Amino acid sequence: MLKSTFLSVACCLFIGHHAFTQCIAGGSNAVAPYASNSSNKGVMFDITATNTVTISCFDANLPALSVGGYEVYFKTGTYVGFETNAASWTLLGSEGSLLSIGLNLATPISVPVNKTILAGQTYAFYITASNPILSTGVLTTTNSGYSAITSNSDLTVYGGAGITYPFGTVTANRAFNGTVHYILGDPLPVEFLDFTAVKVDQSVLLEWETESEHHSDYFEVERSLNGIDWNRLLTVKGAGESSVKEIYQKMDDNPLDGISYYRLNQYDFDGTKTSLKTISFNNKVEIGENDIRIFPNPIIDRFRVFGNQSELETLKVFNSVGEDISGSLTMTCHEGFTDVVFKDQVEGVFILKSKTNSQILIKK
Repeated sequence: MLKSTFLSVACCLFIGHHAFTQCIAGGSNAVAPYASNSSNKGVMFDITATNTVTISCFDANLPALSVGGYEVYFKTGTYVGFETNAASWTLLGSEGSLLSIGLNLATPISVPVNKTILAGQTYAFYITASNPILSTGVLTTTNSGYSAITSNSDLTVYGGAGITYPFGTVTANRAFNGTVHYILGDPLPVEFLDFTAVKVDQSVLLEWETESEHHSDYFEVERSLNGIDWNRLLTVKGAGESSVKEIYQKMDDNPLDGISYYRLNQYDFDGTKTSLKTISFNNKVEIGENDIRIFPNPIIDRFRVFGNQSELETLKVFNSVGEDISGSLTMTCHEGFTDVVFKDQVEGVFILKSKTNSQILIKK
């Protein structure tokens, strides 16, 4: 264990990416008009449930011929008053290279949402481009005040507001153009947060996180060379009943060469199977000199930093007023990654700086 102003680390290379994610759009849809006359980097909107619904995923109106990265966030309650408060939002997932289907057409955003909204409850969502090349991320329609964008017997979509990435300038009265895919009721056995694959020496560390579990028997990780033909790689016992965050870790000690795919499934005690997420992994890609990765983020009590060893030699963490708090952090170095204890920090936004890079940290 090590504690110092400079968080010296001994990490191996991070090799991998989320080039392929999966969202199964099933059940019912609520469609907001695809009638763009405005655009923003991102858009926030509220969904209020009349009946209990589980949001599966979204389609959005994206600029024609555009290719870029996108992120999806959520928070309980309305977005109003929290547009620039990054600590109030939780990242659901990202898609690294999304190709627009065309102007005023529905482009699927393959980030699984899987959030249940009880009858009478409101959740806020934020869909945004993350690629700095895309000055325009999503297309919107001007509206008059905070009003209903679309509604049916199950839910109503309200809002919204245009946002500069990540949580910057707010442009009011910008209505979401898109489709809400949802299922009636609460069919999900787990509230799922993320699934990642990270190179550790000659192996691959598979890590996933749940926020709660109900009747959760076990998890299954499948592996595929082509994304079509799958073989079971491993299984891990689930938590059964849990209302706290659970983190699962397993190693693939014999990863396939080149690009392969990992699929995470969950099984109930009655044998019901739910596919949670599919990711791709490239066993041959070399990391860039200034690439670093943080997991999880937002942070509850600790996070891990992956990256090039030379890039991580002088890690520093700054709080929201610019103070260097690195000396107060406890770090544990492992082979291939470093744990940083963050549980004693207040909720809010922090900045992690490496040799040539910096990233936002969000403490929940």
